[in-house]
Order: sequence, then structure tokens, then C-alpha cells
Amino acid sequence: MKSIKILFIIIITSIVLTGCWDSVEINKREYIFAVGIDKNAKNLTFTSEIPKINEGSEEQRLVYTKDCINFADFYATSYLHSEKVISDRLMQVIVLGEDLARDSEAVKRIFDEIQRSPQMNRRVKICIAKGKAQDIINTEIPHNPIVGRFLSEMLIKLKRESYQDIYTFDEAILDLGKTGNAMIPVAEINDKSLKVERAGVFKEYELIGFLEPEEVSSIMVLLNPSKATIRNVNITVEDTNVSLGAVDITMTKKMDLSNDKLKVDYYVTLYSYIDSFIIGSNKLEDQSYLNKIKEEAIKNILMVSEKTLDKLQNSYRADLLKIKEDLYKYHKQDYEKIADKYDEIFEAADINIHLDMVIKSTGLVK
Repeated sequence: MKSIKILFIIIITSIVLTGCWDSVEINKREYIFAVGIDKNAKNLTFTSEIPKINEGSEEQRLVYTKDCINFADFYATSYLHSEKVISDRLMQVIVLGEDLARDSEAVKRIFDEIQRSPQMNRRVKICIAKGKAQDIINTEIPHNPIVGRFLSEMLIKLKRESYQDIYTFDEAILDLGKTGNAMIPVAEINDKSLKVERAGVFKEYELIGFLEPEEVSSIMVLLNPSKATIRNVNITVEDTNVSLGAVDITMTKKMDLSNDKLKVDYYVTLYSYIDSFIIGSNKLEDQSYLNKIKEEAIKNILMVSEKTLDKLQNSYRADLLKIKEDLYKYHKQDYEKIADKYDEIFEAADINIHLDMVIKSTGLVK
């Protein structure tokens, strides 16, 4: 009996000491930082970026392009064409090509594969290419040559400063699952670099259009006024150029749903300061002139906001303002009565923005 116990201990110890039988040394791996996915005539084109980490350089990269059926086929093909093991554990960003993003079935399949992946982080960043994702991945950025790192840092910054609503796959799939709509950042080639200013409008996993930077800003103010970042408002008053910066934004919201009629009122107050004027002019000491600045600024902001609302309601019929979510939370019984026809209700909704402005500082020194 004692000899059996000793033998058992020896066997267990030998198994433990051998470690993982299928482990792979780090220098035998290639880590994908970014992958772009486009549609081709038959299937999909995957463009992957792999930094030369194992060669001691974080500023050089390899870019591979392969035509595959899906992610699984891409990994299998990559495995057979390289002496190293392909890993997506360090994946920073996935870029969907514009043509692919307009194909809801293709997007659903890709999103399903990402969710099922045992390795890929669901917090991987996601964006849409204006054009081909392959062109985005192939872009040579002199000051930051790793595209996956560049886009990752850019998307984190835009999310942190509330320029964009979504920056990860997890957020995109959550919004599409809850409301059927999502606003996903758009990556574009900008001279010898990339830029992320616009957003793609997704409805039921299909890209249906784009929003300009000022339209994205208008939506972000209504979604999260306390954190939203507003660009300077540039206007002309009495032949003088005036620029106003935003200090703070406060907002209250009133919603009413009755007899299939939806009414939403946003009451927004923008606290601002004069950021640019003309040195030597004393016009800012005149309250009537300040009132004209306020009126022109409010007119300018509301023009963009109303254009954005019209696009959401009539062109896209996409509730990116998440009114549906608020109705479900705070008016659940009324919402459940119109849930099946919410798109029609939203399109016909009476949505109004009531804007007030307080100029807290003119910048005058007396």
C-alpha cells in the first residue's frame, strides 16, 4: 500500500514539473495588433498588422493580407503559412471596411465569431473604415508607425473626452442588442496619418450612413451633457468675428408618451466665454452687443442640432439619442404598448431643443 502511494506521488510530481505540454515560447508567437476586414468578390479579405516585438523593435511591423471565409479560416491559413503561432491576445483594434459594414449578415457573422473567441478580448476597440479597411491598416504613420496602437490610443482619448459614444466591441454589441442602433467611430486617411472625426450610423447591424463631426458633437451633448466636449462656436456679429468656448453644460429632459405620440424636450444651458475677439475694441462692454452674440451663437448651434435631429428621424430612423432606453426605464408600461412600432413613433416624434447661453467671461481686463 505504501509503495502504491509513493508511486502515485511520483507520477503526479512528474506531471506538474513538466509544465504545459503545448506551451509556446514568446519568440515563437506573432501577436496581431490590428486587423482590417473587407468584402471581396467571394468571401472576406483580412489584413493583419503584427509588430516586430520578438525582434526587439516596437516601431516596425509586418502586414499580411489573406482572402479567407471567416476568422477561423484566417487563423488556420496564417498558422499554415508561418513557422510561428498567430495570437490575437494583444489585439488592439478591429477595422471593418465600408462595404462589409453595409452587409448586415456579414457583420452579424463577424460579431458572432468575436463573441465566441476564447482568446480575443471583448473590449477590443472597433471602428469603421471610410473606404477599405486594408487601406487603413496599410497607412504608414511616420510618428507612430503601429496603426493598431495609434487607433487604440485615439479611440480611448475620444471616448474619455466624450467626442464619441462607442469605442469597444463590447459597447457596440451592447447598444445594438438593446436598442438596435449604434454610433461607431469612422477611421479615415488624412494625408500621411489617420483621423477619427465622423461616426457611422448602424441599425440592425448594418451601416446606413455617416454623421459629420458637428453632428456627433450635438448627439453627445444630449447623451452626456456633463462630459460632452463642444468645439468653439465661431460666428460673425456686426462684421466682427467672434469665437466662444464652452465651460460647462447643464440639461434637463422631459418626455411624454401618450396615444402613440412621443414628445421630448431638452432644456440645455451652455456656459461659455469669449475665446477670440479684436484687441482694442470695447464692444464687449455693451450688454446689447453681448446679447447679439448670444442670439447668433444660439442660432448657429440650433441650426446644426435641428439638422442632426432631422437626419436621425427622417433619413436614418435611428434613435441614437437612446430615447427608447429611457422610455423602457421610466415609462415601461407605455413603452410596451408601442414597442413593435417604435421606429414609426420615433420618426414622427416631436423632439425639441431649448437652448440658453450664459457668457461667464468676456476676457476683459480693467
